[in-house]
Amino acid sequence: MKERLMYVYRVTHPEYGEIKVKAGDRLRAACEAGKAWGIRWTAIATDCVYERIGPAPEEKKAPPRRRAAAKNAKEGR
Repeated sequence: MKERLMYVYRVTHPEYGEIKVKAGDRLRAACEAGKAWGIRWTAIATDCVYERIGPAPEEKKAPPRRRAAAKNAKEGR
């Protein structure tokens, strides 16, 4: 599955203030802001001002974990 390019958005609402969120687009930025503020995104989406700041920094992924069965087989269990 292809990963979307993520951006940092500054979302400003007259009642809830300002927050920075990572999202792929403006609609998802509204959703993330709503989660952070504890309200439905549909209630704030049209009242917010969205500013795309730039690309979000890539998060380093942890190396894959080895399965217990493979580990036990190597140890002779």
